[in-house]
Amino acid sequence: MKFGLMMPSFHPAKASKSMLAAAESIGVDSVWAADHMLGPFPPAVWDRIPLSEFVADPDALFDPFALCAWAAATTDLPLGTCVTDSIRRAAPDVARTALTLQHLCRGGFNLGIGSGERENLTPFGYSFDKPVTTTEHFLRTLRHIIDSGTMPEGPGRFGYPTAIANGRPKIWLAGHRRRMLRLTGEYADGWLPFEVADPAEYHTMGTKVVEHAERAGRPAPERGLLVFAVLGRSRERLRELFDAHPMAKLLALWAVPPAVWRKHGLEYPGGSDIRTYIDVIPHEIALDDLESLLARTPFELLEEGLYLGNAEEVAPRLAQFAAAGCEHLIVMNFAGIVGGLQEAIGSTPELAALRRAALDWK
Repeated sequence: MKFGLMMPSFHPAKASKSMLAAAESIGVDSVWAADHMLGPFPPAVWDRIPLSEFVADPDALFDPFALCAWAAATTDLPLGTCVTDSIRRAAPDVARTALTLQHLCRGGFNLGIGSGERENLTPFGYSFDKPVTTTEHFLRTLRHIIDSGTMPEGPGRFGYPTAIANGRPKIWLAGHRRRMLRLTGEYADGWLPFEVADPAEYHTMGTKVVEHAERAGRPAPERGLLVFAVLGRSRERLRELFDAHPMAKLLALWAVPPAVWRKHGLEYPGGSDIRTYIDVIPHEIALDDLESLLARTPFELLEEGLYLGNAEEVAPRLAQFAAAGCEHLIVMNFAGIVGGLQEAIGSTPELAALRRAALDWK
């Protein structure tokens, strides 16, 4: 299985520089940058997160395309976005950026696209109405430009080659539900879901993607998976750190759905209909409510959506996705949100061990 890492998009840039160096030393297959306008932690609580000693503001997030262009000068690894959305950026502009980066990135460029998350849109004046319909129109234009260098209609064109020695930019789609799975098969070169906890469900979704690709007369997209992890010395060590810094449990708002919170006797902020990372805006939740909720949030709830522990402890769970058809695992390692900078640095050997384990997964 291929193994990729997410670069932190935080200011200062030395955070990404450190991760890029770690990725090179580990021997990963790809490096990706997130595209977020707001971070997962509101500024009012950031001083309670140990990583704040290194990152001063949780909303100081770099543009992922610019970050990839910067990284392209120092690495031969494939670079990508994981993921941008189809609402804030127009398809011709994204196509031009992706084609430019394909020329700049010696390892090629992976363009991750999604239908958007509320926290990156409505606080900045963007509409979040009909996001999947918007994404479908976006993909039609994007796919045509990437394949041909021209707009679907009219004289619009791009004069430089759209396919060079390292190929074309690869379009990855973060599809989870029925329509987005169809669009993945019809337009994408890769499938990059996040909200999947069950390998059997992952296999079913991947089968749908392949079926849609066959109907469209396209090759089956490469099957990926983005996972959130906090790697460290041991699961029990991380339990102690989360207990010492309960505000860091806020990550569970992104990764654990309301039904799972109810299973643990807790109510998800915003109600049972909220779609976790798609809808939640932590900045809008009252601080007192967050403190009360997270103080009662058990470590076991975090494990329902996050991979917590050392490489030996999390590898068996992730290996099940390889058996379910996953071909490219991408890890966002949040080490340091508990334990601080030293914990983040100390997690690199665990990342390396996990990468070695992934070589044997089939």
